[in-house]
Amino acid sequence: MAAAPDATALWGGTPLTKFRIPRIRRDVIARPRLNARLNASVDDSPITLVTAPGGYGKSTLLAQWALTAATEHTGYAVVWLNIDNDDNDTNRLFASLLRAVEPLQLTWESEPIVLLANAAGSATQQRAALAALVNALCTSSAQRIVFVVDDLHRIDSPAAMELIEALIERLPDHVSMLLGARVEPSLPLARWRVHGELAEFSPQELEFDESEALALAVARLGDNLSATVVRHALRRTHGWIAGLSMLLQSRTSSPVTTDANREAGDRHLYAYLAQEVLAELPDDVRDFVLRSAVLTELNPPMCKVVTGRDDAQAMLETLYRRNLFLTAVDEQTPVLRFHDLFRDFLLGELDRRLPGAARDLHKRAGQVEASVPRAITHFIEAECWPEAIERILQSGEPLLIEGGYATLERWIEQLPATARKAQPLLAYLHGICAWLRWDWRRAKREFRVAIDGLTAPEHASRRIRSMFLYVDALNSSGEAEGATAMLDEIAKLPLGSISQAQLSLQRAWNVAPLGEPRMVGKYFQEFIAQAEQDPARVCPAAAERIHCLLIGFPHVAQSFDRYFELARHIQPNMSSPWKLAAAAVGGWAHLWHGRREEAQRVLQQGEELQHRFGGIRLVAERMVNFKALFLAATGQIPTAIAMTHAVINSLQVPEAGGHRAAWGRAYLHGLARQHWMAMDAQGHAKLLPELLGPRRPAEWPFVDAAAQTARGHAAIFAKDFSTAERVLEIAVRAHAKFLMPFTYADPRIALSYAQLMRGDKVRAWQSFAPVYAAVSDEQAVGLLLLEPREVIDAILAAAPADIRRSDAFAALGKTLDAWRPTVGDALVSVGPLADLSEREREVLAQVSAGASNKHIARDLSLSLHTVKRHIANILAKLDCASRGQAADLFRKHAGAK
Repeated sequence: MAAAPDATALWGGTPLTKFRIPRIRRDVIARPRLNARLNASVDDSPITLVTAPGGYGKSTLLAQWALTAATEHTGYAVVWLNIDNDDNDTNRLFASLLRAVEPLQLTWESEPIVLLANAAGSATQQRAALAALVNALCTSSAQRIVFVVDDLHRIDSPAAMELIEALIERLPDHVSMLLGARVEPSLPLARWRVHGELAEFSPQELEFDESEALALAVARLGDNLSATVVRHALRRTHGWIAGLSMLLQSRTSSPVTTDANREAGDRHLYAYLAQEVLAELPDDVRDFVLRSAVLTELNPPMCKVVTGRDDAQAMLETLYRRNLFLTAVDEQTPVLRFHDLFRDFLLGELDRRLPGAARDLHKRAGQVEASVPRAITHFIEAECWPEAIERILQSGEPLLIEGGYATLERWIEQLPATARKAQPLLAYLHGICAWLRWDWRRAKREFRVAIDGLTAPEHASRRIRSMFLYVDALNSSGEAEGATAMLDEIAKLPLGSISQAQLSLQRAWNVAPLGEPRMVGKYFQEFIAQAEQDPARVCPAAAERIHCLLIGFPHVAQSFDRYFELARHIQPNMSSPWKLAAAAVGGWAHLWHGRREEAQRVLQQGEELQHRFGGIRLVAERMVNFKALFLAATGQIPTAIAMTHAVINSLQVPEAGGHRAAWGRAYLHGLARQHWMAMDAQGHAKLLPELLGPRRPAEWPFVDAAAQTARGHAAIFAKDFSTAERVLEIAVRAHAKFLMPFTYADPRIALSYAQLMRGDKVRAWQSFAPVYAAVSDEQAVGLLLLEPREVIDAILAAAPADIRRSDAFAALGKTLDAWRPTVGDALVSVGPLADLSEREREVLAQVSAGASNKHIARDLSLSLHTVKRHIANILAKLDCASRGQAADLFRKHAGAK
């Protein structure tokens, strides 16, 4: 098997013709009226959409305008991206966007190849990484950048289309989008229309008029046709350019029934006329056309291979001169593309005339195709499974680094089960795809195959990685015993320092749901000892494997502090993606110990890193969760609630189904805790039915303690303190074994408050004493910061006199006071966000977390119209041109002094 190319080789393997403005034939009809309109719309509107069925000249019009703009408009920079089927994958689309802007010579905070390699595999992470692209666009010296995206109809993936929407929403003022598609894309066109941000070209506007039809006839056929014949053809085709061209070339007067506004009618007319044209071709040309139809792009070397003709270049020049419904990507070589409908027709004719020939042609093409993705597609079409598998294995790991797991997954799933059966490396790659999707069932199945099959010495590292990811899948499915057994098996293997450290972290995560809280701290101490032996290698490798939710287990906070200190001294002047994960660890530790200034400083650093590198799976979410907790602790609870809602919304996508099954309710308990902090009985009550349901198989046992705690909070809201005391005593017993302090509220504090409200100060302090001891002895101030301040104040006021007189008690009071909301909090009274109302801040918090208008409307119980009005007001008050700019401003200033 050939050596796998690295990410740089895979990046460089993308066909550059995707980013080249197509050449224009000399006989193409100039359309000054439409070009003038395009000029005006590009100058005045951030988005211009040209929509029409195939054959209306969209690509030609866009290419005409782009070539003119690039050569004649001073200060214009035109970026061209021709969408193909591979772009129907969020991560591959993101790679194409980055490649498309290369000619602009932008200044990047991090090189695009690095950004691509560190943008992990989900659509959400790719959208977050757009911030770096937008920042780079702002460094261009061009007065105006026009991003031309053609064939947008090839994208039907909702996630990929969301990426396009996210880019458009974040574009700087000097950048506009010019989109070409056969049908209206699933973008928020209605909203853009309302705000005057969208200019549109309809099929009717692209139709040829009589003067253009006459000019076309002369350009293509000379003076062979009378004006009467041309007018008759124009009436029959309703100005549909491809149909008109074909009808004129066929010189037929046979009646044709069509409706140029209906795609089905267009397809029938196109197929009919294409057959007439094909029938008139010389036999050798017709055979060449049919065989070369298997190619996405027609260039001389590839056409020579699939047709067996030495005169492939001359034949391509003949096709170009004949205008056989194709686009010239490169007029000199030439490199051509058949129009989609015509290619579909040719492939159908190939199967009809030469049954079985397509498989052989695809095989020939795959054997010489330099682009690995295209070669794989050819081999799959040819059912050459060994060749397809070899290239999938060759490019799989670099593709995962790039984030293209959906493409890799699609290739693997097109292989028959018999071809995949004896391929543990395929199972390894497919398992990683499933793990990235949080599809734990499929991940477990594939990793089991990989573990059993990757026994050769050269696959040792992949086997160990499969075992660690298998443990993740087992734990996330609630199968702690199976995870323990696998970790025991890993421990018997010869492990390097990085694997040893990962083993300790996995052990810690594995015992957390088993009711052994002190063992969690023991494994973290082992991890820190390993990290101290080799910090430069272990800290970066382990950063993303540290689960911040374990912060409240015994001795874990101290381990977090030590890790953060080690990580801080590794390449201190260099920004790296792993440092975002390290920042999250440090931030949670500072919050736990009540160090407000340090926590705020880490939050700002994390914001900068996240802005620079985009989102990294799970790590970005940890930063968002940390920020929500920080805002809640500083009294900005409505904003924290809005951010948490947005995180919960992000779990509603199908790919997060496995993760949602195991952890969805944990997020809801975190949200319920914020309502408890705000003493918001109504908001808490809305969540209660789902919080109290029976524990599901994939959920960890702590949800039972969390449910009893939520039940106790509800009783306190109802002033039923007897019931509250009873259920909270049950919760306290469960909490002692199944901790998760930053996920749900501490039941000991609620129990103490309920007893206090019943007038029993002695028992109230007895219940609170272990909490106070942890706060005093271990600086676990986070236990108090994430509770209602009025509850904590009432309990502390009931402390015994000797404790109230102590220095520790006075110091605690000062620490808590430092977290009270002050006039210096940006979200409260000063800074760029000061003019926003509380509701507008809630809306903006959701926007900054990536929520759609629909999700915002649902979460805040608003109409879509009201959400749009709030967003319009926000943009006006902040003087921002787009949602993206407003979101960036919010992320920069929210929670900062």
